[in-house]
Order: sequence, then C-alpha cells, then structure tokens
Amino acid sequence: MCGISGVAGRIAGATTGLLAHRGPDGSAETRLDLRGYPTLLHHARLAIVDLTPAGDQPMTNEDGRFVMVFNGEIYNHLELRAYCESKGHTFTSRMDGEVILHLWEMEGFRCLSRLNGIFAVAIADTLTGELFLGRDPMGVKPLVYSIGPDGSIAFASEPSALAGLGADLGGPDVGALGAFLSFLWVPAPLTLFRNVRSLPVGQVLRWAGGEPVRMNTFRRIIPDPAAVTRQTLDEAVGELRNRIGVATQRQLLGDVPISVMASGGVDSSLVWDAAGGGVDEAFTIRWPAGSGEGSADDADAVARLEESLRTPVHYIDGGDAGHTYLPLSGDLYADPAFELTRLIAEASRGVRRKVLLSGQGGDELFGGYRRHMVAPYLGHAFSGRLGTSLPRLMQAAPGTLTTEFAARFLRATSHRDPFLRYMELCTYSNASERARVLGCTEAEVSDEVVFASHRAAWSALPSGLTFLRKMMAVDLGVYLPGLGLSYVDRAGMEFGVEIRVPWLDLDLVEWSFTLPDDLLVKRMKGKLVPKALARTVIPPEVVDRPKRGFGAPTNTLATGQQTAGSRGHRQGKYFALATDISNRWLEAAPASAGAGRR
Repeated sequence: MCGISGVAGRIAGATTGLLAHRGPDGSAETRLDLRGYPTLLHHARLAIVDLTPAGDQPMTNEDGRFVMVFNGEIYNHLELRAYCESKGHTFTSRMDGEVILHLWEMEGFRCLSRLNGIFAVAIADTLTGELFLGRDPMGVKPLVYSIGPDGSIAFASEPSALAGLGADLGGPDVGALGAFLSFLWVPAPLTLFRNVRSLPVGQVLRWAGGEPVRMNTFRRIIPDPAAVTRQTLDEAVGELRNRIGVATQRQLLGDVPISVMASGGVDSSLVWDAAGGGVDEAFTIRWPAGSGEGSADDADAVARLEESLRTPVHYIDGGDAGHTYLPLSGDLYADPAFELTRLIAEASRGVRRKVLLSGQGGDELFGGYRRHMVAPYLGHAFSGRLGTSLPRLMQAAPGTLTTEFAARFLRATSHRDPFLRYMELCTYSNASERARVLGCTEAEVSDEVVFASHRAAWSALPSGLTFLRKMMAVDLGVYLPGLGLSYVDRAGMEFGVEIRVPWLDLDLVEWSFTLPDDLLVKRMKGKLVPKALARTVIPPEVVDRPKRGFGAPTNTLATGQQTAGSRGHRQGKYFALATDISNRWLEAAPASAGAGRR
C-alpha cells in the first residue's frame, strides 16, 4: 500500500511531500509527454514487498512503453508472474504489482480481471498517449480524479492531494454533504468537492488528450441467483474453513512482520485463528467498565483469545478518541470506528508494525447486520400510516437501542417500495433536517439526491434475487467501500499502516454468493456459517456473546450541540455528530481545500 497521484495535460503543482503519510519509505516521480500533453506520475512508497530499490515506482515494462504507479497488493502474483514469464516477459523486481505491467502488454485493461487483490493503478501508454486509471472490484483501495475545463486530468489516492497538484476542486458539493448527514459518510462516485469524483469499483478510466473520458468495466462482483446451491450447514462450514484459511494465508504476503486488528468479534477472530503463526501480535481497543452498550466486554473477549491463540495483545484506551478529527485525506466520517482505527494504526506504527489484518467484510458477505436479520419480514410487511405514526410515539420517550431499531423497522414498513424500506434502515436524517444544517433547499438534499448511488446499485442487480440478497449486495457494493473500507484505508494510511481484508478475497466473496438465504439468516439470527465455524476453533463465550459493532458507546460521542434529528436518541446523537463535523469542515474547506486539521 502506498499513495499515488498524477496529472496529464496541465502540471500546476508539485509532488514534494505529497501523500508522504501514505508512503513514508520513499517518493519518486516521472515526467512524460503523452501526444503533446505534459504528464506527471508520482508514487509515495510504503515498502512491504521487495524492500530493495528494485521495488521502487514509477515502474516501466521492458521497452519503456508502459509506465505505472500502483497502490495495493496482488495476492495471486506468484502464479501470474509464472504465466508472464512463460510468455517471455522479464521481471526486474519481486514487487507483486509488477505483474500488472506485463499482463497489460498482452491484454490491455482486461488483464485487471485476473488480479485477486486490492489495488488502484495508473498506467501511461507512451506510444498511444493514453492514460488509464483502474480500481479493484471490491473498492478496497481509493482513487479519485478531477477533469479540468481544459480537458486535463488529475488523480490521487486522496482528494486533498489533488489540490496539491493544482487541480480546481470546485468547492463543497452540497449533495455530497447532504449524503454525509444522511449516512455519516459519502457514497461514491460523490466526494465532498464538486469537481472531484471517486473512480467506480471494478472500472477503468481512459484519458487521451482532446477526447472524451471513457469508462470500461473489467469485473463486476454481484450475486447471481443461478449460483445458489443447496448445501448443508456442515458442508458450508467445511468450505468456509478452507476458504478463509487460504484467503488469510495469501494475505500474509510481505517482507515485514504482520499483526491483526482484534475487535473480539467473530470475523477478526477467525482471521486471527486462520493466520496461525503468521501474525506476531494483535491490537485492540479497551473501554473502561461502565462505558455502556457492552463495550467493556470487547477487551475481555480479546483477552480470552489472547490466551487461546497465544498471540500477545496491545490494549489501547478508547477514551483517547476525540470523534471530531477531520481526516488528512479530505474525507469525512461521523463513525467513531474511524477514530478508533486511527488509534490502533498509531499504536501499530509506534512499535514499527506497518501491516494489519482486519475482519472487515464478514457482515456484508454472511448477513451480520440487524437489517439483514429482519429482511425476511421486512420484504413482506406493510403498515401504511401506522408505520409513520407509531415510531414517533416510540421515539418521544427514552428507550433501548432495540426499541429504537423497532421504530426504524416500523417506519420502513410504511413504504411500498422495497428499496425505500431498505434505505429507512440506513439513514440518520430527513431532507428538511439536512437542508436546515446546510442552509440549502430541501430539493438540493432530497432523498432522491442523496439515495442516488444506492438506487443505481439496487436497480443494476439481476432479477431473481431475494430481498435479503438485494440488501446485502447494495451493502457490499456501496456501503462497504463507502464507509468500512474507506475509513480503514484513511485511518491506517495516516500513519503509513496497511490494513488488509482477508474476508474480501475474491474467491471467498464469489463462493459466499452460492449460499442460500437460510444459511445466512434464520429466525432473527445471522452469520450462521461463520459462527458455526467459530465454535469449532475459538472459545464459545467469544462466539455467543451479543454482537456489538466496532465503535464507541453513544454516551461518549462528543458533539457541540444537543441531540438533533427526528429518529431517536442514538440516531439523533450520530446526526448531531455529523452536523458538528460538517460545520467544522465547511469552516476549514475554503482555506485548506479540506485538508485535515484539529
């Protein structure tokens, strides 16, 4: 993992120090001419595979026609290297990303479909004058770009780096800020800036000076109803045991020590177990007793795993998270998981560890969220007006998190459109609240505007999928890259720490689509297969404890205002937090283009 950036058509900035937090081990650039358009490719290196200068970038193929900067890891690079060598190609390093250059020579952008890994890549073709940008099909690695009025293009791993390259970011995007107040994050392709877009997952952008930018899809990762097969729980558990083992062992790739982010949940615990002796230590957050919502139990579960798996653990005080940090990247998150991941990354880097394994993705693949567990009922229930009036009464009085979710469920059943039912379980505000905070019209931040990315993903799904599978597919394609993978990348890379996600190994992801609904969710219980596997390898008290997301107790959220919003105490607290963060960002953005500051 590293940081990449570049400009084609107009170079108005400098790369000195650009993305140094993502790549503290070295920095280099190459200047090219693409059909008369001056071009710059820049790479900030985090050295993990082939620590020698041979692994430095920008990198070229044998005859120098293709020039590449690459961010990520290619886990099947050894077999791809053997294939390229069998076709007569010569390698100059052991760096895993070098396989892309040689595959590209033979197959063009379609070669990216061969890669099992996490990546963002830019390749300049000095013969044709084209520049290509590509992003992995799960969206693990970020890549944003901006097209100038003169047809020039700038790209980078983070939005704030584009300003350093001289790109005009265009000022705040009201629709994106509305989405942030709705979801606590911004869904792609939107970013906080009007002139900046996130490259869609699994796609390649082609730029050639003077021609329209063109997009091509090289791989789509969506469920196919025809792939579902009847299988027993025992059969599925056996298959998952093998696949998570293979995926985790692949992701031990590297020439540096590897550690694990331990939350005390099933997903990170199974990765920790599957890594065996491949990880040398673990990092977790510890909350003091009485913090609320069972948060103190997480560290107790990790301590039990420390005994069982015999891996030393670093315990980090969760109270150090301030919940108001504006990321260096120019993104925003009103989810405390971002702050907590920053604490873990900072501690990891403090002991010279720059690779962590994470449990991200397990919930999206196997039905781990509460909204998945109610899907079999939500797909058929309709309450009409009762679904709008009763939740108001339930939310008027203090209640439990379960009561608040029940109110959300009832509100969801008031919609006839299945898509809107799903969205009611994902949102933290309505249009009038968003407009009040941003000082704009409701039309500018309407549900139609802020739901656009989700609606597009929902509409693109194949017919024949169940309501549960549709929800999970949109979570996997929009929610996960927009929040979970995004904050993990930004939080880790602020300290030059790579965070890998074995659950999103492409072979494992596509196998998960073969599971029938009753092996995902049954009688209000989810993640049946991972939990059944976990009971065979980790202590049962860890597996069977109540699920708790990786986050802070609601009563610790630091906001500058009282609870706001119309959707209950917890949702109101998060909406208030998002309001505070967006206000602080808007104050900082005119002077800093969104660069992080306290």
